[in-house]
Amino acid sequence: MRTIINAHQFLSLSASINYQLSASPINWRAVLALVVGNRLDEADNEIILEALHYLGEAYGQTKRRLGPYAIIHPIRAMALLSRAVEKFTLLDLLTILFHDKQEDITADRYPADAWRSLEVHYAALIRRLKPEDEWFLNERLEILAIQPGEKYYNYLGRMLERAHQTPELVRIKLADRLDNTLDLRMDLYSDKADIECYEMIFALLFTETRARFCVRPPHPVPGKINGARRLYQMFKNAVFLSLLRDAGLDRIDTACERLFATIARTSLSEAQRILQHIFMYHLQEMQDQRAILMDVMTYCQQGAVTRVTPTSATHRLDGLFKYRFDHEDKETRNRSLDELYKDKPLMAESALAFMAVFSSFLMDPDFKIRGIDAAGIHPDSAGPEA
Repeated sequence: MRTIINAHQFLSLSASINYQLSASPINWRAVLALVVGNRLDEADNEIILEALHYLGEAYGQTKRRLGPYAIIHPIRAMALLSRAVEKFTLLDLLTILFHDKQEDITADRYPADAWRSLEVHYAALIRRLKPEDEWFLNERLEILAIQPGEKYYNYLGRMLERAHQTPELVRIKLADRLDNTLDLRMDLYSDKADIECYEMIFALLFTETRARFCVRPPHPVPGKINGARRLYQMFKNAVFLSLLRDAGLDRIDTACERLFATIARTSLSEAQRILQHIFMYHLQEMQDQRAILMDVMTYCQQGAVTRVTPTSATHRLDGLFKYRFDHEDKETRNRSLDELYKDKPLMAESALAFMAVFSSFLMDPDFKIRGIDAAGIHPDSAGPEA
């Protein structure tokens, strides 16, 4: 299945949008043309332009964790959705633009006067919709929002259950997740991660030369999201894609197939870059690298990546999902990820395991990870044939 965008194309798109957002005043019509082209009639264009104006007012100069303006996320997600579908509706675009509204745009984040102004602006925008579109938009936004106290798995399960009646929700969530995944790589310096990674692995396993891989640039400046936290995002993607497969929602239409494949491909590339980085800067002895490759290869061949494994004394990857990543409490999860970051051999093994997982999603239309459902993660001690 053809993917809709690669990392370098995404960075180019981000730069173009960010350039438009840096103008004063912002030309929202230029932003809209950049993102969706000339695919809307003028009446719908005007409503989307008003929605962009509203988001500009709501987000202001607020920035995302990695630095870009917060408003760039819904705009880019709309761009990704428009690339995936042949035809979209006004309702689709409004849903993707406002998919984080209930979490991001709340009264406690604004002075009273600013909040009243936002509420008046949004109400005026909604009045321009047909009554049925207003009803469906409110329904979709309610479904897409995580409710107070709701666990992530319960949220995904609830959303996917409703998606059987409203399949558009799957496309929206896939576009949202894809943007968050691509956004991890603001420091990208190569768009050939797959070629370079597999070349590196081949050289390690089949040759005695590694001259090309000994020539390396200086270590990148440490970012706000380190390798362990990137692996956590790969875990979230593996969970989401597995739940989609289990619900039979990954192939409901061509757009979903393309978005699903692009997330899997992007996640595979991210895991490859993590492995390359560790072997290039942290675990540089060939014998250590070979030992890790051979060990994880055997582990994967035994079917361990097809299920959530319990902890054991047999292999360090056993229990990775449940006991390294699956922590509801943020403080506990951060401690666990900090421990993982210090353990570079386990990080390399984890990256290889994720490479196997996302390759399987791409190559096997029936692949999913046993032990993941809407209730959470359940370690499966049975073997691959169970």
